[in-house]
Amino acid sequence: MVISGWIILNFYTALLLILVLIFQGKTINTKSAERFVQLVVMTFILVIAETIGHVGELYPESYAIGMKIGYYIIYALDPADYLFAILYINCWLDESKAKFQKEVTLVYRIFMGLNFVLVTVSVLFNLDWFYYFDGLKYLRGPFFLVRGAFVLLLCVLVSVYVLINYNAIYTGYVKPILALPLIALFGAFLQIFFTDMNMTYASITIGILIVFFYLQTKNLDVDYLTGALNRRGIDIAMENRIKNSLSTGHQFSAIMMDLDRFKEINDTYGHNEGDYALKIVSAILYKVFSDDAAIGRFGGDEFCVISNISSQDELEERIELIDDEMELWNYKSDKPYKLEISMGSMIYNPANSMSVKQFQIAIDELMYIQKRQHHLADNRR
Repeated sequence: MVISGWIILNFYTALLLILVLIFQGKTINTKSAERFVQLVVMTFILVIAETIGHVGELYPESYAIGMKIGYYIIYALDPADYLFAILYINCWLDESKAKFQKEVTLVYRIFMGLNFVLVTVSVLFNLDWFYYFDGLKYLRGPFFLVRGAFVLLLCVLVSVYVLINYNAIYTGYVKPILALPLIALFGAFLQIFFTDMNMTYASITIGILIVFFYLQTKNLDVDYLTGALNRRGIDIAMENRIKNSLSTGHQFSAIMMDLDRFKEINDTYGHNEGDYALKIVSAILYKVFSDDAAIGRFGGDEFCVISNISSQDELEERIELIDDEMELWNYKSDKPYKLEISMGSMIYNPANSMSVKQFQIAIDELMYIQKRQHHLADNRR
């Protein structure tokens, strides 16, 4: 039995993507990790769809439905891979220096939506615009190359977008970020103009592997215990928010938190329990705050959350929600200790022109006021 080369290629491509997802799962909490996983999952879906479609071509009498489903998924969803690539690249750009972020992202969203609608309409009404089946044989439609040219143009645009924002990419991340669209472009070119070369998703996967090894596994901004940002990452996020606030006038808020009696948990129950407690606090913060919040472990048992909340009432409500979630965990947990945190919060007012250090010190002082109150309450028990 002779196995086609593309089957072997797709098998190893899918296997590599699965392995990347398994290893990446350890640090899913950061925005870059979340976008990276979206890119990997979409590529995996497209690889599986391509495999099903080609198997249907080889055995149309038995797998005709699989062939039609596979090709529909490919044509309807493959622009999403480029959108997720753009969203991922945006995670590595300094927002104060980045150019055309919103405009480029909008272009990709529009194309993805328009492509999905046109492909779906073509299939539902048998218009055969992009592809069709002559009996059980797959054929390219009259607008195949037009659509392919647009997809190729979008792939080129990813590379151009990276080059335009070359100076906005965080130091040390330029080469792997640039490699992702360039390798994908090479594969897309081969597949569009050479029918028998199934290289698009294999090329994207190579780019994903480069990114994974050079960025995701060596991300200097991630705390690998909790999956949140580390001190460096939260400092960068704070600096970017303050720069944006000073230039636009938009307010934001930050909360500093300290896990009470953390040393006691470590000394009494061991460091594994201490690590577990830190992970629980991180998980609660990610549950309470939306995707646009930057959540980080500031150091030791301290955490920091930077969010777009600009209302004092809303900020206090969110702090109460953190307390509620902490109490709920304590109620359900069978651990011999309880988790409590001290918090200090403040809304950044650009009119005051506070520096990063000044703002952090101000919030820190508010947090330690509450921490002293908690210690006094403990001593009275």
